[in-house]
Amino acid sequence: MTVSLVALTIALLVVVTGIATGLAADSTADDEADIRVVPEGGGTLSSVVDVESARLGDAHESAAAIERRDDVAYATPVLTEAVRIRTAGSDEPETVLAMGVVPPAKPTEIEGVSTASLESGDPHYANGSYDGPRTGEIVLTDAAADGIDASAGDDLAVRGSMLQAANRSGAGDRSPTHTVTAVEDVSATDLSGELPLVVLHLSELQSMTGAEDADLADQVLVETESGTSTAAAEDAYPNATIQSGDDGGFASIRSDDFALATSLVALVVAVVICSLFVATSSALTIDRDRQAIAVLAAVGFSVRSRLAIVALTTLSLTLAGAVAGVILGIVGISLTNYVATATVAPGPIATSRPAFAPYAIGVALIAGILALPYPLYLVAQTNVVAELGR
Repeated sequence: MTVSLVALTIALLVVVTGIATGLAADSTADDEADIRVVPEGGGTLSSVVDVESARLGDAHESAAAIERRDDVAYATPVLTEAVRIRTAGSDEPETVLAMGVVPPAKPTEIEGVSTASLESGDPHYANGSYDGPRTGEIVLTDAAADGIDASAGDDLAVRGSMLQAANRSGAGDRSPTHTVTAVEDVSATDLSGELPLVVLHLSELQSMTGAEDADLADQVLVETESGTSTAAAEDAYPNATIQSGDDGGFASIRSDDFALATSLVALVVAVVICSLFVATSSALTIDRDRQAIAVLAAVGFSVRSRLAIVALTTLSLTLAGAVAGVILGIVGISLTNYVATATVAPGPIATSRPAFAPYAIGVALIAGILALPYPLYLVAQTNVVAELGR
C-alpha cells in the first residue's frame, strides 16, 4: 500500500513538473543563446513599446570581441525595429516587427526563426563604413507573409516606420528592395507566431532606421561552451545586464511566474499528500503487527531498536515507491504529450529532465521523514504485556 500510494503521488509530481518545465521552456527559449546581454532598462521588444529605451552601442565590434573567445560558438547583436513592408504589386504597406541580426556561420534560431537562409556575417557593415554590398535577404514568419500575401522569392520594399522616416527626412532612399529567402512556419505559442516578424541583416536594418550612427542594438546573444564567457560579455558591456541562459529545466521555471507557481503548488501538495499516505499506511501496518513488535521487545530489542526498524522499513518502502513513481511519471509525460499533440496542442507540452529523478526521490524522502513521528509514536506506546497476552 505504501509503495503504491507514494508511486502515484510522485508520478503526478513528475508529470506536473514536466508540464511546468515545458511552459517555462516555451517562454524563455526564444533562441539558442546561452547568454543574453541587454542594456539597463532595455529588452527584446523595448523598441516596440518605448522608442526612448536604452540600447547597446558599438554592437558589431563588441560582439566580435566576445566571439573571439575560444569557448564562444557565436555572438550576434540583435536590433528590433518596427518597419513597413509591401510587395512589388501592392500600394498598402504592412507594419511588422523587424529583427536585424548577424547570422552566424552555423545557423541558429532567434525568436523561433531560423537564420539558415541568410548569408552568414554582415557584409554591408564593412568595418563601420556601411558601404559594403547589401545581401537584400529577408526571412518572413507565416504571420508576416500572410499579411502581405508574400512567399519565398518575392521582392519586398522595406522602409522604417513613419516616425523614423520623419526623423531622417532628406537622408536618401530608405526603401531598399529585399528578396524573401524563406517563410518560417512558426508555432503560435512563440513570440514570432503571435506577431508578424521579419529577420534580416543587422547593418541593413540599421541603415534604413538610422541606428547605424552609433552601431546600435537592443541585445547581444551569445552561445557558449561554458559559463565562463559571461566575463567576456561583462568586459564588452560593463554597464549592461548579463542574463545567463538555461537548458529549459528547473532554472527556466524560476524565470516564469506561472510555471513557478505551478511547480511550487505541485511540490507542496506532493509533500503533504505523500506524508499523509505514508503515515496512514504505516500506522495501519503497525496496528496489524503489534504482536510482532511485542515479540521483538520480549526477546531483547530496546525501544530505540524497535523505532529504528520501523523508521528504516518506512523510509525503504517510501524510496521504493519514489523510484516506481519516477518511472510512472516519465511514462505519464510521454502519454500527456501524445494526448496533447493528438488533440489540441501543436507540439509537446511537457518535458522530462534527468534532474527529475533525484528531485522526486528527494521529495518522497522528505515526505517520509515528516510522516515518521506518528508510526514511531504508536510503536513507543505499544503495551508489550497486553499484546503478548492476547
